[in-house]
Amino acid sequence: MGVCCTHSHEKFENFIPPELIKEDNKAYDLFALKIQKHYKGYKARKLYHKMKIKTEESPVVHHPKPEIAQKLSQTPTDYALTVQKALYKLGPFRYNDFINSDDPNKRSTNFQFTDEDKKLPFLEPHRLIDGAIYIGQWKNGMKWGKGKQIWPDGSVYEGFWQQNKACGIGRLIHQNGDVYIGDWLDDKCHGFGVYTHNDGTIYKGNWIEDKQEGDGSEEYPDGTIYKGQFLNSMKHGEGECFYSNKNYYKGEFQYNFLHGQGKFVWSDGKEYEGAWENNQMHGYGEFKWPDGRSYKGQYKNDLKDGEGEFIIDENTRYKGSWKNGKQHGDGVLVVNDIIRPGVWCEGIRIQWKDKF
Repeated sequence: MGVCCTHSHEKFENFIPPELIKEDNKAYDLFALKIQKHYKGYKARKLYHKMKIKTEESPVVHHPKPEIAQKLSQTPTDYALTVQKALYKLGPFRYNDFINSDDPNKRSTNFQFTDEDKKLPFLEPHRLIDGAIYIGQWKNGMKWGKGKQIWPDGSVYEGFWQQNKACGIGRLIHQNGDVYIGDWLDDKCHGFGVYTHNDGTIYKGNWIEDKQEGDGSEEYPDGTIYKGQFLNSMKHGEGECFYSNKNYYKGEFQYNFLHGQGKFVWSDGKEYEGAWENNQMHGYGEFKWPDGRSYKGQYKNDLKDGEGEFIIDENTRYKGSWKNGKQHGDGVLVVNDIIRPGVWCEGIRIQWKDKF
């Protein structure tokens, strides 16, 4: 029992005073208990001293108050199935990958993990008043440093904390399987981060207060990719879109719509460059066909409308009024350098205005 049992018989005889080796073992038992007591005291003092050096002060100072968090005997592992799948795919959260990274997208702009933070105590699981469970470091009764939190719905966050809020690089796995890995500030996505939706949509870019904002890229399950500016989690500003059907657009967006000036190229070779409004050609623009035809003029709701010139080939062209995609009103038809003014109605010439 205790340390004494680890010694050989010879050392035992040298270690125990002869007067204590009697037929009656009562004195020996008392002596053995005394040795054990002193040894356990020594171990406790050594452990305390080690903890004191590690934390620079008693870790009890950092413990949360009982009315805020209750200590648990074990960490729950019954995550939601979607969360389990994500954890299996992603693997453990590796803090050092972000602390020591040379990649600016892996370094937090909101929180720096200092040498002082490294010394904070890492406590056993605690259940918070909102039902969430936190396992990690504490500072003056607040979540601070490295830690993991599990919400009642099964969502799991692991990463850095400051003043009870996610702050710095962290990973949140939502109950539905969505995953965000990136920078945090005041419990919100803020800075560079990658959000993977459970349907396969992936956003990589800047965030401001939980919103996709600034420069970023978004890839959709069908293969469509957008690269450009975002505002309030919508495509907004300058950007380009590579569509899954090989179409391509580069220009201005407004609240997810093609809106402003831009160029659209179809996979069959058609091109339009000009004004857009709510995903439609609207305003002045130029349309070109692969066979050489072209139109320069006004559009309204994707149709030629207003004044415009339609070039059929090098010898034939129409210049004049349009409505709903058809010649309508006064116009001029030029064929082999012969100019003839006329009047059109819904694409049909109804009158020549010259005396030819």
